Parts: sequence; C-alpha cells; structure tokens
Amino acid sequence: MNFEQTFKGLYEKVVAVPTTIWRAPGELDLDANVDNAAYLFKHGIGAAIYAGGVGEHDLLSIEQQRDLLAAVGQVAAGAARPVCMGTGLGRTVERVQALAPHLAANSVQWAMLMPPAIDDEEGQYDYYSRVMAVLQDHGVWPVLYPRPERPMSVGLMERLFAAGRIPAVKLANNGMLLAYAEMVGRLGHDQCAWLCGTAGWWLPAYAAVGAARGMSSGIVNAFPGPPQALLAAVLAGRFKPDADYWTLVRIEQIRQRDKAYLALVIKYLQELVGLQGGMNGDGAQLPDAVKEEVTGLIRQAAWL
Repeated sequence: MNFEQTFKGLYEKVVAVPTTIWRAPGELDLDANVDNAAYLFKHGIGAAIYAGGVGEHDLLSIEQQRDLLAAVGQVAAGAARPVCMGTGLGRTVERVQALAPHLAANSVQWAMLMPPAIDDEEGQYDYYSRVMAVLQDHGVWPVLYPRPERPMSVGLMERLFAAGRIPAVKLANNGMLLAYAEMVGRLGHDQCAWLCGTAGWWLPAYAAVGAARGMSSGIVNAFPGPPQALLAAVLAGRFKPDADYWTLVRIEQIRQRDKAYLALVIKYLQELVGLQGGMNGDGAQLPDAVKEEVTGLIRQAAWL
C-alpha cells in the first residue's frame, strides 16, 4: 500500500492486536495463528498489528516473527476485503534490519516501532530516524507507539513527523493525553490516523479532546462486535456508557492486574468462542479463578 492507502486503512478503524498462539513454551503454533487470523478477517476487521505488545513481541525470535508474519500474511492477502496489516518492530536497529526485508513480501504495510531501551530524547530520535530510514528502503510505513515506560515527548514526535511521513500514531500514554491532544489539534487528522492505544475503554476520553478517531483492541479478536460498535457510536456522537461498554472496562481492568494477563485474558476469550488460546510463550497460564470471573462477565453481557 502507498501512504494514502495505509492512512485510510487505519483512519477511524478498530485495529486488532492479535495474540500469538503457542504449541508449547517457545514453540509457535502456526496453524492456530492462521485459524485465528481467518476468524478475525472473516468478521470484518480490516486492520491488525501482529507481534506487538499483546503479541508477545519480546518473546519472538527473528525467525519466529518472520514465520508468523508469513503465515498470517497469506490469510490477509486472501481475505474478502483489504487488510491493512502491521507488525511490532524493534527494539534494536539490528532486529529491524533483519526483519524489514521480509515485511512487504508478507503483506505487512506498516510497522509499529516498539520503544527502545533509551531514555534521552536525542538517543530516541537517532534510533527512530534510523529505523524509519530502514523501513522506507523496504516500502514499509512507520507507526509511532508512545508508551509511559519510555516516554516520547510531543517535541520528539513532531521532529519525527518532520523527518518522514508517518501514517499513524498509537497513543498509549494516558498521562500525557492533553499534551497529545494539543499537538493533534495543531497537526490535524488529515495525514495521521491517531489511535487510542490503551484499549477501547479510554476511547471516549481520547475522542472528547480530539486526540483519537480510532482505537486498538485485543477484545476484538474474540468479540468483534462490541469494540466496533463503541467506535461507531463515538464517531457518530451518540456514545453512552451502556452495559457493553462497562463489560469492556471490566475486562480491561482484569487484564491490567498482571502483565501476563494482557495476552492471557484475550486468549481465554478466544477459547470461549471456539478459537485457540492457551498459554503465553513463557508458559504462563491464566488462573482458573480468573477464567471463571471472565466467563461470568461474558455471560452476564450475553456476548455468548
């Protein structure tokens, strides 16, 4: 996809953040990942970010990420409607250089730049600008991913916009929401798909201050309807915090109790609808008590 197509593929969209399914600790289950991708695209999701944070990027070897993208990329290429597919990428220039040649060939149009282990702004700028140049050489567009553990200032983001074209930013630092909103107000929405990147329950706040007109979602991998309905309601100006919204909120609160739960809760939701879920790549499992709690919420919401 060219820049305009990538921008339109992400603008005002629910961008799925798929989990990575494992056969055993450290061993990918490519068949399960393919089946889950087919379900996702069959249910109308037109944008997805594989091997991001929820996709356990840091547990994937370069070879595993390449194999995963090749497998799900075939599904995306054969989907009934276009899929704007991305991947998490980083956290070193060397990893980016190793993976970049494989991206466009596997239907990957954009790469979300995972924050590097760098705290000072000049070091961050040097890293991101080098990565953006590598991606440009391979026909892939960069997407920024500001996160609180490695804060990216508004000034740094604007410097990167001046350095190259960026079709989207996945905002995931709620502590800087108003600063982001001021920047978005100045830069506008015409050339960047600003996404709420901290799960759908934050979308109304982001949209209210003009900081996002789209969102990422893990829940959409199992239940495509509620997140898409939330975005549609917000964009149409008819959002009300109904039962579905509060179910989204409660599920997200459970996910935040433990870092491992970010992926495990979504994987369990996938199991509830007949997909593959299971463990994380390090063997972590969702406790039975949490499964019961999640099941109760889903049944109470009549999502099953």
